[in-house]
Amino acid sequence: MYVNNLSYNPRDPLFPLPDNADIRWGIQVFTTRNLYALAPDRIRLHKAPNSTRIECHELSWAGQQQRSKGSVNASVCLQDGAYSWSIEVWHQEPVKAVKLLLHNLPEEALKAGFWHPTSPPGEAQKSSTDMPIRWRYPWPEWLTPWACVGEYSKAICISVRDSEVRAKRFYVHRPPYLDYPEVEVICEEDARRWDSYFSTPEIRMRIANGFDEITEDFESHLSFLEEAYGLQRWEIRQDVPKWMHDIKLVVNLHGQHWTGYVFNTFPKMAKALEEITKHIPGESVLCYIPGWEGRYYFQYPYYSPGEDLGGEREFARLVSKAHQLGVKIMPMFGANGANAQLYERWQEAAFLNRTGRVVRLINAPDWDTDRFGEDDQVFLNPGEPMFREHLLQQISQTVEKFEVDGVFLDTSGCWFNDPRYNLYEGYKQLVESLRARFPNLLVAGEGWYDALLALFPVNQSWLGIHRGYRFHELLTRYSRALGHLAQGAPGTGSTGVHEGGFYPSVYKQPAFGHIPCLTIADDTLEKYSGLVAQICKAALGMAPWPDE
Repeated sequence: MYVNNLSYNPRDPLFPLPDNADIRWGIQVFTTRNLYALAPDRIRLHKAPNSTRIECHELSWAGQQQRSKGSVNASVCLQDGAYSWSIEVWHQEPVKAVKLLLHNLPEEALKAGFWHPTSPPGEAQKSSTDMPIRWRYPWPEWLTPWACVGEYSKAICISVRDSEVRAKRFYVHRPPYLDYPEVEVICEEDARRWDSYFSTPEIRMRIANGFDEITEDFESHLSFLEEAYGLQRWEIRQDVPKWMHDIKLVVNLHGQHWTGYVFNTFPKMAKALEEITKHIPGESVLCYIPGWEGRYYFQYPYYSPGEDLGGEREFARLVSKAHQLGVKIMPMFGANGANAQLYERWQEAAFLNRTGRVVRLINAPDWDTDRFGEDDQVFLNPGEPMFREHLLQQISQTVEKFEVDGVFLDTSGCWFNDPRYNLYEGYKQLVESLRARFPNLLVAGEGWYDALLALFPVNQSWLGIHRGYRFHELLTRYSRALGHLAQGAPGTGSTGVHEGGFYPSVYKQPAFGHIPCLTIADDTLEKYSGLVAQICKAALGMAPWPDE
């Protein structure tokens, strides 16, 4: 990780916690122009038995060398065993974020390291002078704003309770001017509302004695999420078709690569399903088809059956054959991707940086292997009404014409603080429109974070399907994860239409709540039919997995 830190001591004023003078806290304010601290001589401190309130009517900058207009009101209260912060800031410049600083956390907890709900069991991170910890919510590595340092006695649980999907960052570093790690919790405002005032969501910290209290704090966090975003238990979700509860295996049938190479035509896909269902009941199979629209990603955001694969006629036959076999069909669409050569309105919907001046990309794969990312692949925000309507119509015409059972929205787990359109709201409106038109349609996504689970009950996992979590309930209580598009095919490890090329294929028992996938590239069935049969039977629990 490349480290960006101040090269001087910012000399932030620090305050003791109510009822715990060992742990101290401070505040930093970030505008679109600079970093500000509290001016020490302009702070009024109000103490009560279980609370502390500060008022500061002038700010400082450059390590207390300069002064600025601005003010901060903040309070921390001890209630029900947890400390709760509320912070309000004002400044003449647009305020983008506020940082809560935490100093001198218990040494016993720090020695055990930091972890979050999707950290692997038994693993924790420790910061050093040249290797800080940086977790970002909602994407890519901090999937809910809850963290813990320590394991048992005097562990510290930290959570942010926000009813909106807004950026949060968790950062731990050990600067030379401190002899202990400094913990930072950064809350960022929706870029559409950057102005002279910002009030943070509630930031909570609990000192837990034992794993039971850690679990209790996390369960409290989950309860907040359920209320804030409408998360429902997997067993009772109304947006999960009944057939999805029977799925044991996802079959990735790859179509056409960006360069035009065809892995499987639609007739070849139908034959593959016939072969696969000799080893596993069709009712247990979800057939996922990337690259069905022709040249993968090149055709985005226009979707109809690719002519080189057989066109509409053969695609309709594929769907019919799948349904005869009991198999469900789920073609792939891009939630964000577009080819600027094809979609002329791309600039109106492209993700912008937080000040609205620069186009942001999710990634730019080198599809043609000239060793440079493609120039015309852009990523668009479904929060923009015209692009969202375009997606709705493209998906709807496919569902109506071919009666597919589900649709997959590529890269839906990404997130940007776009100042023009709120991405989460765009996803929500798109999914609600699809659900209104097609109540029994499965709408799946790629990647996930806590609030996104309320919209997409099924998602491909960016974390892999074999990794256990410290608290798997964050995912499995509400959702199911699928093996990823990039899973290598048995034998060669071909990732098909994906930009990964060849990955070693690993087929072993998935973690709870994760559904394995089987990738079918061009020669998979011809050369590795035995492995395919074993994987199908292993998914049913009738055979060992090949790699176990």
